[in-house]
Amino acid sequence: MSDTEKVILSIENDTSVRETIVAIVQSLGYTCLEASNAFRARDILNEQVVDLILLDIHMPGARGNQFLRFIRDRGIHTPVIVISGYLQEKIIEEIAGLEVTAVMPKPIRVARLAEEIHKAFDSE
Repeated sequence: MSDTEKVILSIENDTSVRETIVAIVQSLGYTCLEASNAFRARDILNEQVVDLILLDIHMPGARGNQFLRFIRDRGIHTPVIVISGYLQEKIIEEIAGLEVTAVMPKPIRVARLAEEIHKAFDSE
């Protein structure tokens, strides 16, 4: 599969941050789906295969770490890059055993996000 055929799902509750992520991903030549919460993300994963998930941890309702455990418990091993403005030690410990490809702080740096996406696909 070529990079232009790869699909990335951005799960981010902050609209402006999500729009920024989508713009970055699309500028890199990937298709980007978006979800404002874990429940919508679950629906998308039930409908479509994605190649990479960009996951915010702190969201209302089901948090990102709960969503990550949910998909891993169901055998979904899609690479996940966690993006968060609040990377607490407890959260890092919780996600450590859940096959996280990378953890990135906010604010998002375009070059770093591009680098982590390319690394995630290069390791497949």
